[in-house]
Amino acid sequence: MHDADLVARMVRAGGVHYNVSGKSPAEVFEDAVARLELPSGVIAADLVAGLRERESLMTTSVGNGIALPHPRAPVIREERDERIYVCFLDKAVNFDAMDGKPVYVLFIILSTGAQSHLTVLSRLSWLFQQRGFDEILRGKPGTDELIDAITRYK
Repeated sequence: MHDADLVARMVRAGGVHYNVSGKSPAEVFEDAVARLELPSGVIAADLVAGLRERESLMTTSVGNGIALPHPRAPVIREERDERIYVCFLDKAVNFDAMDGKPVYVLFIILSTGAQSHLTVLSRLSWLFQQRGFDEILRGKPGTDELIDAITRYK
């Protein structure tokens, strides 16, 4: 499977979510996870704790208002349960980003392990550097529009 197809499949499974709120990363994670349809066996409180723990080690912001939060240890085992939840915040939040820009969108990643996770991180990082992709994100696209953009930038 091409890396773009993997990311597109995971975004389709997780979907795009709007108006996530909070004044801190921890509050944002709480609100985001409460809205998500989680794979069976994933406990919301455990996922929130995992996201908070990872964020406490080092910011998951990658710059330009984008963060890639994920638990340190996989919370799923099956490939079919892999997800990327794209969550647009109602107000940008300080994630202590290296570039100083507050975060307005999260790509919450649930992957089965290191190989899948690194592939997704690599592909997303590449996408975020492509001309025009940031404009698409700033337009807060729906799931289909975002997937179309992800697969167009091959």
